Amino acid sequence: MIFPLFELCVLYRGRLIQLLLLILGIGFQFPIHAATATATITVNIVRPISLNTKSGMQFGDISSKESAGTVVLTPRGSRVSTGGASIKSTLASAPAAFEVQGEPNTTYTISLPKSVVMTGLESKSMVVDKFTSLPAVSGLADSNGKQMLYVGATLNVGSKQEPGPYAGTMIVIINYN
Repeated sequence: MIFPLFELCVLYRGRLIQLLLLILGIGFQFPIHAATATATITVNIVRPISLNTKSGMQFGDISSKESAGTVVLTPRGSRVSTGGASIKSTLASAPAAFEVQGEPNTTYTISLPKSVVMTGLESKSMVVDKFTSLPAVSGLADSNGKQMLYVGATLNVGSKQEPGPYAGTMIVIINYN
């Protein structure tokens, strides 16, 4: 049975008006009790922290004898040898030097490698380990956002280590605290 439009409007007049208003987006639903508030949203974008290499680590000239030995290079630049490794004064030594740049007066952590393999001629190798830094573990950028970071380590020299140049690459990582 088909209702005429008029009868349909009379029968559903309240619902029809609500439906039309809902479709038009102006429904009549008002809460009895309501409250509003505002809040400020803020953010401070900090300078990214960076680490720039100023110089690589130099153990200098070392000689190797019948027994294995080590050369310890401190972050302050002093060297000490043990066992069959001997320090020669013909080539200067120096710790690796890095410049930290970031947010002023902010602390950061320092992550050093566990070990690095240095390779030489004919695939001969030596291991550098026991890395240390100055500052140690964490640093503090100055009022300009800068600080120098020095890294030393221990070079493990084999008995009768093959003469010649050796090289390796170390990775130092810094992060804001």
